[in-house]
Amino acid sequence: MKIAYCGYDFFSECLQALLSRGDDVYRVFTFECDNRFDFNHNITEISRQYSLPLTDRPIGKNDLEQLRQEGCELVITAGYRYKVPDLSSVGIKGINIHPTLLPVGRGPWPLPWTILSGQQRSGVTIHKLTPDFDAGDILVQREFALEANENLESLSAKTQLQAKAMLTDLMDNFTDAWQSARPQGEEYSAWPRPSIADRTLDWNAGVAKLDTLCRAFGKMGCYGKFDGKIWIVYRLVAWPAHHDYESGAVVHQTNTEMIVAAAEGLVSLQYFEPASLIAG
Repeated sequence: MKIAYCGYDFFSECLQALLSRGDDVYRVFTFECDNRFDFNHNITEISRQYSLPLTDRPIGKNDLEQLRQEGCELVITAGYRYKVPDLSSVGIKGINIHPTLLPVGRGPWPLPWTILSGQQRSGVTIHKLTPDFDAGDILVQREFALEANENLESLSAKTQLQAKAMLTDLMDNFTDAWQSARPQGEEYSAWPRPSIADRTLDWNAGVAKLDTLCRAFGKMGCYGKFDGKIWIVYRLVAWPAHHDYESGAVVHQTNTEMIVAAAEGLVSLQYFEPASLIAG
């Protein structure tokens, strides 16, 4: 089966697994990344090692026609940023790897919402690619438990390991899985791409909420205003404490940490930097 793969480094192990199995992946589509928070180094290196044509421009209708002429039978998308045009027009099958238990959590970046919404279980869904995002029939789905202190990094790792195993198993039994795929149903939840407001620490909130927010965005960072500046906060420890400080006030500082007052306690900011450095 000739395969075109679309994705970036988040699911790059899926591409590597396909090639290691000997699946006929012959073209790769990625997208431009900042290579600070989102990366395509691995996808680029894998493509180089296997001499695969690689492009970071959006896949378009002309590409689909070329894929059809080349005998492509399957398009796999895995964290791909761009919308793939309707594949039915060229008679090519398509599947997408999505990091939630669909129909829960449709959307472009659902992992933070998985933590913020208090899910106790999550997982990975591989479904048919359709013109509607994340709405296609489910080929395979597996779940795992979330820990009480789950963060973006641990959830990402669980998701990536699960996806690699699932895709490998699916390709061993692709025809049967395709024919027996089940519809998602009409009821679903869709989670939008988080905004800056969604990622902003509110010092008037409880310390548990601040802890959850920071865990949900992890290395991607939350925004916080303190010491007269806007900062990106990547790691914090918060605890309940009675105090008379104004919320958002810096009440203590070490060489590497700041302690900020919140409505119901104190917050130790352990890894942070000025937002101006990111913007620049």
